[in-house]
Amino acid sequence: MSKREREELDMYVIPPNFVEGGKIFGGMFRLRNAIEAGALGGGCALLVFRLPVSLTAKIIILCVTALPLAIFGLIGIEGNSLTEFVMNVAKFVRNRRTLCRSDIEDFDGVSRMRLKIKKMKALDCTLGKVMDYQRRQKVRKYQKRRERAKQESRPKNPIDIESYLPIDKIENGVVFTKDGRYLKILEIEPINFLLRSAREQRNIIYAFVSYLKVAPVKLQFKVLTKKADLNKHLSRINKEIRLETNEKCKMQQIDYIRFIKQIGLREAVSRRFFLIYEYEPYMPNRRGDMNEVYSVLKTAERSAKNYLFQCGNEVIEHEDENEFLTDVVYNVLNRASEHSLEERAEEVVRRYQTEGKDIETAHINEFIAPERIDFSHMDYIEIDGLFLTYLYIPSDGYKSHVAAGWLSLLVNAGEGIDVDLFVSKQPKDKVQFKLGQQIRINRSKIKEASDTNTDFDDLEGAIRSGYFLKDGLANNEDFYYMNVLVTITAKNVIELAWRVNEMKKLLISRDITIKTCNFLQEQAFRTSLPLLHPEKKLYEKSKRNALTTGVASCYPFTSFEISDDNGILLGVNKHNNSLVIVDIFNSKKYKNANMAILGTSGAGKTFLLQLMALRMRRKNIQVFILAPLKGHEFYRAAKNIGGEVIQISPASTNCINVMEIRRIDNTANELLDGPELNKSLLAAKIQRLHIFFSLLIPDMSYEEKQLLDEAMVETYAEKGITHQNESLEDGTGGYVEMPVLGDLHAVLLKKTETRRLANILNRLVNGSAKTFNQQTNVNLDNKYTVLDISELSGDLLTVGMFVGLDYMWDKAKEDRTKEKAIFLDELWQLIGASSNKQAAEFVLEIFKIIRGYGGSAICATQDLNDFFALEDGKYGKGIINVSKTKIILNLEEDEAARVQDILKLSDTELMNITHFERGNGLISTNNNNVTVEFRASNLEQEQITTDRAELQAIIDKKRNKT
Repeated sequence: MSKREREELDMYVIPPNFVEGGKIFGGMFRLRNAIEAGALGGGCALLVFRLPVSLTAKIIILCVTALPLAIFGLIGIEGNSLTEFVMNVAKFVRNRRTLCRSDIEDFDGVSRMRLKIKKMKALDCTLGKVMDYQRRQKVRKYQKRRERAKQESRPKNPIDIESYLPIDKIENGVVFTKDGRYLKILEIEPINFLLRSAREQRNIIYAFVSYLKVAPVKLQFKVLTKKADLNKHLSRINKEIRLETNEKCKMQQIDYIRFIKQIGLREAVSRRFFLIYEYEPYMPNRRGDMNEVYSVLKTAERSAKNYLFQCGNEVIEHEDENEFLTDVVYNVLNRASEHSLEERAEEVVRRYQTEGKDIETAHINEFIAPERIDFSHMDYIEIDGLFLTYLYIPSDGYKSHVAAGWLSLLVNAGEGIDVDLFVSKQPKDKVQFKLGQQIRINRSKIKEASDTNTDFDDLEGAIRSGYFLKDGLANNEDFYYMNVLVTITAKNVIELAWRVNEMKKLLISRDITIKTCNFLQEQAFRTSLPLLHPEKKLYEKSKRNALTTGVASCYPFTSFEISDDNGILLGVNKHNNSLVIVDIFNSKKYKNANMAILGTSGAGKTFLLQLMALRMRRKNIQVFILAPLKGHEFYRAAKNIGGEVIQISPASTNCINVMEIRRIDNTANELLDGPELNKSLLAAKIQRLHIFFSLLIPDMSYEEKQLLDEAMVETYAEKGITHQNESLEDGTGGYVEMPVLGDLHAVLLKKTETRRLANILNRLVNGSAKTFNQQTNVNLDNKYTVLDISELSGDLLTVGMFVGLDYMWDKAKEDRTKEKAIFLDELWQLIGASSNKQAAEFVLEIFKIIRGYGGSAICATQDLNDFFALEDGKYGKGIINVSKTKIILNLEEDEAARVQDILKLSDTELMNITHFERGNGLISTNNNNVTVEFRASNLEQEQITTDRAELQAIIDKKRNKT
């Protein structure tokens, strides 16, 4: 990060609580602790002085009893006074229990016993007296064990989880709680906040401030982190395998599934962001009817959408809001479950049908309740075999000066870390009165305190905090209390303890204190539910005062993910370990499917391009690859996926007749739009031939262009082809024989004025490149086609590149309902300094309109100076602008600076780009930038690697097999 960037970073203030300040004994101890210490020490002393021993003995006894007790009382336990701690322990002991769902037994193993008993009884009914004595004894044994286990393990006052959960119902997109509150839950699409420039971050924070001004009084921001659910993605791949007819491609798909499962076990973290608020009546102490409730909640939702949109966030809309709300609560409660909400609902429906009950009478909690919740441990709870513990930032645990989005430290902490941020706006008039009163009290106290006491610093800090808050309220800011609760989950107690320690170390390194909710785990569990109801005890321990800007600095929607179920895997997001799965053909999310890959030589452009092409082909997407350089690098992948490589070169027998007017299958297009307009196919072809000849003869004069046009019309006329499209038909459903370059060459020789053109064309007709002078003898019907023109050199390379692209473009326009992708490697050859305006216009036009044909144009280039050379970079910038998705690999500093200016990247992103290792890059799409480590399976790596050492390892492996 540059010096300029660092200087622009804003810092926000979260002042100490203004009512906290001033302790006794030099500021070392709370008053409550001192009173309890005095009571303990004094009580013990009274008892000791009643003992029938000498005074010396009494003093000794006091030193070993009363004095330690008094010190113990002053210090307290885990920040609590002794009475607070004892009360917490007493409440925990009284309430410790294990809750079970009504259709599940109370402890592990009993359910299995019940099933076995039922089987025994069924067998007993069938066989009757034939059942032997040992079998009957076994049934009695199970029955006795079952009854004994029930007596020992069941709590004295059992309660099922359905009754315990505080949700009454979910209806019309609103959560009704048992305590009479009405809640709305919105899912928010995050942004990649951390990679934004300081200016952009500042704008986002102040847009968030604007939202807080109009937001409901109480808010809960919940970040839910869990292993990514890859089932939808995998089910789509399995469906594609069933439809695939190419066996080589099927093998690739099976390997791809293994790879996704493997990477999903180690990484694949997914995060969801929620905003929860509750109904607030227009008039205090007056609750309106349900129409008013729905209206108020809907109005608040519209406000959230409008203001968060200014931050760059979107509120995700769901077709069925009730199902969405149910799914949110289900996911919070059933982290360990392998079953979806839909499967759980089917199970409940089957049970009701079996029992002859009406499913309409089922309570919502029957669908969302986990099987078992164990509240019997002081430092964690257990839900269906998953262990959870809760931590909170105490009131004095915050940093006073924080950067924008500082909460992302917790949001991006990793798998199994959830964050809940509670915000509560306080009445301004009451706060101002209380502030003035407390400032006066603290000022009077500080006069009596010695400046050598720590109490002096606390009082001084409280006074400064009070004045800061007072000034902020006078400057149109609001006063809030905020609380932060962290949920940590793990598969076992050891892993849980390790994660807790790591979290504490992480926050201590950032000068933030965090504490475990010992003996308050149940209260923390209820607080963590997406129901905007922090438990009073935790609220008092963790509340911290802040002004609007201080709360806005906690902006939580900072962990952007690209995860499209129907996309292709590119790699892993380096910031939050989420999988980057991109579906560029999703028109609802991406305005177009175009992509531009920029990188220096050796950065991994060809590797990434082939990786994307292979994975698209496996999704049954038509793939065309134009390889102008190092075409041999594409052979292995094409061979192993059942593709075809077509080499166009002077030494090859393959030819694409550039003069061919190709018959395009417009069946699907005509079904959509009706018969096409009768436009001249010959005129369109001649227009593109002018581009071809402008590349072949760059210095062609205007007069020569006119003469060439006449010669081309005459050449087609000799074959009976005119501007009437009917002249193309041969009567059998095909087209008549097309002219070749030799036919045009003969026409050009007829006139003196066109002799120069004929002489230049002679190279392609009779010279070293005469393979261009043939009818087309290749086709692009294969789903994975590589056109290798790397054997062409000099001016012929650009010419060959255009010929190949022209053919691909004709094929891409055939059926708008089918997805297809044209990959153009080293595009600078066609739009750079070695090309011309007409060719560059043709390429840019493809990028602009290929979306309308259901296609994607994907280009890769390494020579950025050449890429932006023609017409002052007009065409290079144009292609970048019409490519919704950009991937930037490692670049040299001068090239990176140019990209920064075009893509408006921050200095941080600029530094990353210049330091990227091979296989890493920055994906820029939908105004978000994501740093990605691109991943390939071992099989894919073998097929597309260009690294010398890896190629040698492949050869050695094959030699060892033989």
